[in-house]
Amino acid sequence: MWRKIFRDVTNPELFLPLGDVQRIMAALAPPAGDPAGAQPELTAVVETAVSWSAEQARWFGERLDAARERGRADLLVRTLIVGSAPMASALGCWNQGASAPGVFEDEVQLRVLALLAADVGAGRAHFWRYDEFTALAKRHGAPEIAVEPYGLSSERAVPDQLFSLAAALYAASRRSDALGPEIAGIDLVLRSIGCLPWWSALRAADRAGIDWDRLDLSTAPEAGAEPPLEVSRWVAEQYAALGDETRRRVVRGAAWTAAALRRWTAVLADGCREVFEPDRAMANLLRARAREGSVYHHHFSLAGRDLSSWLRQAVDDPAPLLAVLARSRLVRPGNSARSALVNGLLGWRGPMFRVFSPEDVAIISRWIDWLPEAGRDGDDTPSGAPEAAGHTPAGAPEAGGDGAAARGAGTLGGPRIDPPEGGTPPADAASAEGVEPESVREAYFVLQGRALAPRTRGFAIRYVRKWLAQAELSLDRSDRSLPPRWPSEGLRPWLLDQHDRHGAEFADDDPDRLPSREEIVDSTLQLAPLTLIDGAWLQGFTELSLASSQVGAPLFETYWDELGNGQVPLNHPKIYRDVLRDMGIELAPTGSREFAYDPRFEDASFRRPVYWLCLGKLPLTFLPEILGMNLAMELSGVGGSYRTARRFLKHYGFSTQFVDIHNTIDNVSTGHSAWAADAIDSHMSRVVARSTGSEREDVWRRVRIGYESLAPLPGRRARLIGYRFASPWRAARPRTGDESLFHHVPVKLGS
Repeated sequence: MWRKIFRDVTNPELFLPLGDVQRIMAALAPPAGDPAGAQPELTAVVETAVSWSAEQARWFGERLDAARERGRADLLVRTLIVGSAPMASALGCWNQGASAPGVFEDEVQLRVLALLAADVGAGRAHFWRYDEFTALAKRHGAPEIAVEPYGLSSERAVPDQLFSLAAALYAASRRSDALGPEIAGIDLVLRSIGCLPWWSALRAADRAGIDWDRLDLSTAPEAGAEPPLEVSRWVAEQYAALGDETRRRVVRGAAWTAAALRRWTAVLADGCREVFEPDRAMANLLRARAREGSVYHHHFSLAGRDLSSWLRQAVDDPAPLLAVLARSRLVRPGNSARSALVNGLLGWRGPMFRVFSPEDVAIISRWIDWLPEAGRDGDDTPSGAPEAAGHTPAGAPEAGGDGAAARGAGTLGGPRIDPPEGGTPPADAASAEGVEPESVREAYFVLQGRALAPRTRGFAIRYVRKWLAQAELSLDRSDRSLPPRWPSEGLRPWLLDQHDRHGAEFADDDPDRLPSREEIVDSTLQLAPLTLIDGAWLQGFTELSLASSQVGAPLFETYWDELGNGQVPLNHPKIYRDVLRDMGIELAPTGSREFAYDPRFEDASFRRPVYWLCLGKLPLTFLPEILGMNLAMELSGVGGSYRTARRFLKHYGFSTQFVDIHNTIDNVSTGHSAWAADAIDSHMSRVVARSTGSEREDVWRRVRIGYESLAPLPGRRARLIGYRFASPWRAARPRTGDESLFHHVPVKLGS
């Protein structure tokens, strides 16, 4: 069950009703404390968790010492690595859904994004904390688990229950809109612990193996960076300062984490005991395979009873079959090499050849070799060992259920509260079924968050497809289109050609042409719905598995840059608001209904932003199109239009910081334009290596259409077919790049 939930919740486009998330989490550890009663202080919860972790690190260290004495160290290390793989794949995942357009300017959410950046190694492919863990797995002979999280769910060497905590943390990340305070508590506990106890024990025994700091959640990816633990404390304090109820929710999140971590660690400790108690490992193997085997052994007698009936009993209680096998002719205690069970039945000439994996055969062999020691080889569990963990979380839902029974329930046992001012939007936007917006303004408002319920998802897909259909009509209608075929040398040469063209256009621009001050102010205002969500098309790449990939790393770094790298003064939406204030314009928070329905905006000003908002929530469905659109966006003004816009703004005494910063960070050598081209080249290289010619052409065409989709050209054909420009509603076609006042200025300021 946990394996399936884990597989589901690692899908970047999954929607989970809040009730389902609550039940998944409560199945691992019940809600902590009485919401209406006294609760421990956050500091006490954290300190207790840290103390517990230190105890467990000592216990695991003692187990490693004992394993070395008995020649079983390699086995125990592998057990710890394989068992902890799901947890490693979840490092930092709880924060991956926090960043959303509606909170792009919120300092707390910017600092949360900084935590995520530290975990994923912003801009560095394969530098996620989990990537360091996979290096550890390969080093210790477990390459089969060195896979992406979704693939890890298929690895049967990992016991089902050890997917539980990672599944719960991933599930929480899918509803960051509703669980912000609880996630702050989760983050604080895990970063205060730093390196989780089983890895701390391995670290002490294997200091030279990997960069262990990457498995320590309290450390930054590079020297001089702000320690994540300090950031985490600050975030938790900001939530706690919002009021008593929010503070209690932070504490409940922290307490849940401590309890869930204890319970999960006990399961891992049971796996360690199997190293010292081969009968435990053998019993678990029999239990796992008994149902399958009971089909085949009706005619094989064991102690006067057919083996199939023994196996049916072993599904629930393997002890009787284990005892009978130990006394049978199939087993020679202490000598697996001469036992018929291993040498005959399981050998290459035997009737059960390849029925068991090599790892299974090793368990059987260790059990047989151990049998003479049975009864005198106690576990000698040191004090402070994890409590026994026989939990099977019955009643936990499968991910993706409707969650009807829990709708309206509190978060982790407590009531929901509204987000801070300017926070993510309404409860109805993330309800079990979602809403289908009835206007472009309503769509802008509803799509400000991250959760995309089924009806809203359906709307988003239709909106994007209509927009792309118009963009497809623009292919090869101008010299701005991407090449008809992906160049084998990559896009960098083409990128330089486009940059030269931008420079030539700027040189040819009439220096005397100057819009009026009123026209500049109005154009800047109408661009606010677009520019205040700068980077929204890339929000899906905060997903750890995407952000750490060769294709996704530059996209995450671009997104990280757009939002200011965790620093409010560098936040692009904030800089744009400063430009607006310079013009005497004050606007409501971007995520508010008041902003979406501000009468100063034209309806047309929301249509392209809604396209961006839809794309950002569908990073897998529309990956090629996002790659193309991203390149068009980042290249749109470098070297030409930004310089023209700067001239206009400067003439009227307005701040030029927004266009200045984009003309530098979007550059074609080391900036966003270059990264965008590199991301496309990485993706196309993989496509070329793994697909047929027609499939490659299809993917490249999708990239090209995505490139055109930044500002599709209107045309006679579109009018003849009665097409309403990229809008599901019957409305007038909006202004396009060619009709805008600043048709030569990039979308970020004027198109």
